[in-house]
Amino acid sequence: MKRIALGSLSTMVLLCASRMAGAQTTDGIPSTRVPLNDPTGGAYTAPTTLFVPAAALPTLNMRVTVGADVQPSGSFDAVRPLVNAELGLGRGFTIAVGSHWFGGDQPNTLNGLTPYAQVRYQLFGRSDGMGWQGGVSLTGKRVGWHNGDAEMEASFSVQYRARRWEVGAQGTFGQSLVDGEEHDLEARAFAAWRVIPAFALGVVAQVRVDVGNESPAFEAMLRARGLAEVDMIGGAMASYTFERWQVGALAGLSTIGLNENVGFLGQGFGSVRF
Repeated sequence: MKRIALGSLSTMVLLCASRMAGAQTTDGIPSTRVPLNDPTGGAYTAPTTLFVPAAALPTLNMRVTVGADVQPSGSFDAVRPLVNAELGLGRGFTIAVGSHWFGGDQPNTLNGLTPYAQVRYQLFGRSDGMGWQGGVSLTGKRVGWHNGDAEMEASFSVQYRARRWEVGAQGTFGQSLVDGEEHDLEARAFAAWRVIPAFALGVVAQVRVDVGNESPAFEAMLRARGLAEVDMIGGAMASYTFERWQVGALAGLSTIGLNENVGFLGQGFGSVRF
């Protein structure tokens, strides 16, 4: 099953890259594909932090995002801060570092923070930031600040951006670097309608499926923490951009840490590009 999942992800990336290659322009290097003065924030500015943008940041531009998730019920009952910084390297590459994911045996303390480092590459996209955008990313993270497990994630993101609306989808394969039998698949998607160019309303969803073959003791530990083999997040989102600034929010439902039950999840964030 692992070989099938990896093979399917690789095939999807190669097929989409070959089919969409014709959408690339030849009027500049990848770092010039999206304008800096786009009132939507640019193709590299997704309306939700649950989605990894397909487009690259402009060369030597940095984007910093801070925010918090709120989940008032379950084993992950907490206000969980997030912070990350992205830097455009040019030629379609973007690097990022921060603490955006959460895990560990004590999620209500600093041990629940999960630092990460990421490199992204934009495969294709129009010079005006509209139409199809596609990219891949590789992320290394430590799930839990203290005595955490190292993991790697490979993702493929694709977006379609029109004047008044945009949609995006992302597939992710995660592999533990400690236990070769521990891995998962994630699917994320969003759809947004722009009331005005700077203000977007929409919906977003995420599904994670555990496809590993962990030991019975490990599975018992996960159940004790309220974790399940399938986790879901979904809700309504809003995003507003002005010049280089962005603020956004999400209100919805989550099953994370709730023993397959459903509870409220809220998120707020702000970002600036300079």
